Amino acid sequence: MNEARRPGLSGLVGHMRNIETWLNRVLGVIAVSLVWASATLAFVSVVLRYLFGASYGIVEELCRFFIVYAVLLHFGPLITRNAHLTMTVVTDLLPPRARRVFDLVLSILLAVLLVFLLGAAWRWEAGLLAMNLTTMSGEMKAWIPSAALPLGIALALLYTLFRVIYRLAGAPLNAMEAEA
Repeated sequence: MNEARRPGLSGLVGHMRNIETWLNRVLGVIAVSLVWASATLAFVSVVLRYLFGASYGIVEELCRFFIVYAVLLHFGPLITRNAHLTMTVVTDLLPPRARRVFDLVLSILLAVLLVFLLGAAWRWEAGLLAMNLTTMSGEMKAWIPSAALPLGIALALLYTLFRVIYRLAGAPLNAMEAEA
């Protein structure tokens, strides 16, 4: 069942779930496309190298950067799915309400951390742009591949804000939490 259509998930939370579901699909398609493009380019690079003796540094860089973009773009959805790595030895002992409050506090702290990290990543990008640096191949501006970092952090911040709002509204993060 669509999470936005569940009873108790109407209003702002329901609209946020719809936005999150749409964004998850878009980011999923982009991530899969980037991984597919990386694998395709890697295959083409091998064919060019071993059959034609040609090697292009830009192709190898693109393969790596596509993977980095795919990973960082898909980091945000893991936050609201509660699919990130956690150690729950202590929190599993807490009653459900205390666990939600603890998670809310951690989510707020994560949001604050992500704001500072986003500022640092933005300054880093501005520095790369101002210095007009290129990647190792010399064919791509250095800010292009490194833009994955502020983009990934911005998406992680958006998803963290979703999680904070879900916690404040008492909405479950996922189906397993809804059943508890």
